[in-house]
This record gives sequence, structure tokens and C-alpha cells, in this order.
Amino acid sequence: MSLFSKLTIYHRILSMALLIILLLSGALGIAVWNLLDDIVARLLEKRGVEIATHVAQGGSNYVLTDDSYNLYELASQTMAGSEDIRYILVFDINNRLLAHTFHGGVPKDLLAFDAAATVPPYRVAAFASNEGPIHDVVVPIDNGAVGFVRLGMTEEYTRNLIMLHIRDIIAAIFVVCGVGAAIASVIARRITRPITALAQVAAAITQGDPTVRAAIADRGEVGKLAAAFNDMASSLINASKDKEVLLEELRAKEQLRDTLIGKLITAQEDERKRISRELHDETSQALTSLMLTMRVLAEDATSDAQREALLTGRDVAADILRDVRQLAIELRPPVLDELGLVPAIKKYIEKFDDRQGLSIELSTAGAGRQIDDRIAVALYRIIQEGLNNVVKHSGAKNVRIDIVDDRENISLTIADDGRGISADDLRKAQRESRLGLYGMRERVELLQGRLDIETSPKGGAALIITIPHYDRARGAVIET
Repeated sequence: MSLFSKLTIYHRILSMALLIILLLSGALGIAVWNLLDDIVARLLEKRGVEIATHVAQGGSNYVLTDDSYNLYELASQTMAGSEDIRYILVFDINNRLLAHTFHGGVPKDLLAFDAAATVPPYRVAAFASNEGPIHDVVVPIDNGAVGFVRLGMTEEYTRNLIMLHIRDIIAAIFVVCGVGAAIASVIARRITRPITALAQVAAAITQGDPTVRAAIADRGEVGKLAAAFNDMASSLINASKDKEVLLEELRAKEQLRDTLIGKLITAQEDERKRISRELHDETSQALTSLMLTMRVLAEDATSDAQREALLTGRDVAADILRDVRQLAIELRPPVLDELGLVPAIKKYIEKFDDRQGLSIELSTAGAGRQIDDRIAVALYRIIQEGLNNVVKHSGAKNVRIDIVDDRENISLTIADDGRGISADDLRKAQRESRLGLYGMRERVELLQGRLDIETSPKGGAALIITIPHYDRARGAVIET
């Protein structure tokens, strides 16, 4: 992420404005420098030609009379009157040096002078020296019929003057930049203030206060954005109200559904209990009476065939009586009501193990106390359904059941070494209306519990049920 993308809108606008000001100031400074540089060259050329022409006109007679002294005086006085003249040389028509302003001798390069290359009215050439650029001006005396005047103009003095003006210009540029930065800051704040206000309103709505509105009087794009934002906030409030109404209706329907399912399960258990009692009391007694009657009849039989038939019928009735008693126990084991959950589970496991040939290991750590009968019935039915599912679908040989009762929850784990339960198995069971697992989950959720399906340590399926201790009278978790 670039540094620019981390800046706020205010700092972005301000930095862009400052960058534009600096670029314009730099371009202006370069343009001014180039202009002044060109002006310097033109001024030096013009002044050099004027001064050289003045010397040529004043020294014409001196050259004709070969008056070197007066030529020297004229050149010295002219040079003394201008600080940007570096030297003055006077040549006759034969390129003989008549006068000069050098005190230590004339440099040899200046003596190499080609008079024929000078075309009236003058010639200007620039060259570099150890003292900086020199503009060499050659003006013929009387159109070259008498001689020539050479004059060297240095840029140092003029450039020093220009640098003084450049410093003033730079100072002005800095002032302009400062004023521009202040104006840019004000403009940036005016632009970003409504956007910041919108951001604050959005943050307030996000924190749960949907009544906040953006009070922005701007008639431009930001004002339109604020109006749209306020309309959106109003729409959100209306949508939230509608959502709350729907959620409330859904909660009421869920509560009604739970109530109906709870009553259905309770009615089912009551019906099982009634049928179990009728089977145990009435049907069992009727079968017992039938067996006694057949026994008496067998003793009074007149033939062996009659006695054998009666005894066989008595044995069949005895088998039916055992099945009826077993069915009555499975419908509602009396031990569950009389002794509690753990003894009922132990008794059921013993008989189930004998019938199905499974190796079932039971652990009941801390599960010896009396618990709510709704939880007891739910766990007992879940164990019944779970073991039946193991036999029907898993192909397991070993099952471990763990019941753990702590201060807040009672948990049940049924783990086997079968083939496990996949997502495809669950979808297939739902398609085929095999709702054993869903029935278990329904029982658990009605008690505010949770059912999870995981992989057991032996590779099979593990059903993990956790139910909080529930007080039926208060409808709350029991404090123990």
C-alpha cells in the first residue's frame, strides 16, 4: 500500500496543491533564470558594442597619428568607468597592437586576432576563461580602414546584480508558496468538512444510533450525497423495524413450535408409560391367568395329545409374556422412575448387549445424583436410538458410552469403531425420512442443549450431547 493511499482526503488535497504550487514555482524560476540569462547576454553584447564604438570613434585620430599614450588613456578611462569590462585592445590596420589595459602583458590567445573575419558594424564571440565566460566584442575603426577595437565583457558583475534580484524572486516564491499552502488548506478543509461529517454519522449509525443525520447545507455533490445518505439511514431504520417484527414473529413461531414439540414428546412419553403399565399390569396378568388355566387343563386332560397341546400352548403364552414384559420395560423402564438414569441405562445395556452381541463399555463419572426427569428421559431415549443406529448402520463391534455430570452440565458421548457418519449419510437419511439423528437433536435443543457429531478415537462416529441442568418449575438452569 502506497503512502499516498494512507493519507486522509484533506492531506491528499493539500499535498496535491502544494505539489502544483512547487512545480509552478520551479517552472517560473527556471523561466525567469533563462530569461535573465538571455537578457544578460544581450545587455553585455549591446553595452560592449556601445563602449567599443565609443573607443573606436574617440581613438580614430590617435591611431592615425600613432599616439599610443592617448589611446592608452582613452582605454583606461573607459575601462575605469565600467566594472564589467575586463580588457580593451586597440589594433591598427596591420593587426599591430597599439594600446591595451593589461598591466602584466597581453595573453597570447588574445593576440591571435584575425581582422579579416570582422564584418562591419561589429563582431561578438564568447569564450571561457579562468575568470568565467568572456564576451569578446570587435568594432572596426572607420569601417576597418584605420584599425580595430577589441573589448572583453565579463558576466560576473552583471550576474551578481541578477543574483540579488533572483534572491528577491525566490523569497517572493516562498511567500507565494506559503500563501498558496494556506489557501489550499482552507479549501481542503471546506471540501473535506462535510465528508468528515458524513463519516462521523456513518460511524454513529454503525455503533447503533440510527437516528443520527447529516446536517449539511451544501448544494453541490456533497450535499446530494448527504441527502442520499440520510434517505439511506431512514430506509435502514424502516428495514430494521420490519426485520425486528419478522424476527419477533419468528421467535414466537419457534417458541410455539418448541412448545408443541415438547408437549408432543411429553404426550408420547406419557402414552408409552400408560401402554407400558397396561402391558405390565393387564396384559401380563391376563397371560399369567391363561398359563395357569392351561396348566390346570393339562393336568386334567384325558389324553396325552390334549395334555401335550395344552403344555405347548402354555409355553407359547410364557414366551409371549416375556416379550410383553420386555416391551413394557423398553417403552418405559420402571427402574428409570424408581432408581434413576444410570441404573436404567446399565440394565438396558446388559440386555441389549446380550441380544446384539456388541461390546459396550459404560462410564458414569459423577453421574450418580438425581437429575431432572426430562433430561433423564431424553438421555435414555438418545442412548436407545444411538445403539440401534450403531447396529443398523455402522457395523461396529465396540461401543463406549460416557456420562459426565458436572456442576453446570450433563454430557453424554456415544462412540463406536464403525465406519462413521459422513455428510452424505446425513443427506441420504433425510431424503429417506430416517430422522433418528434429527429426533435426537430436537430432544437436546428443547432442553437448551447441543448435539455434535465427530469422529471417535477408533475411527467411527461419536455423538456428543451436552445439556445444562434444567429446573422444570423455574425454566432455568439449576444451581448446584
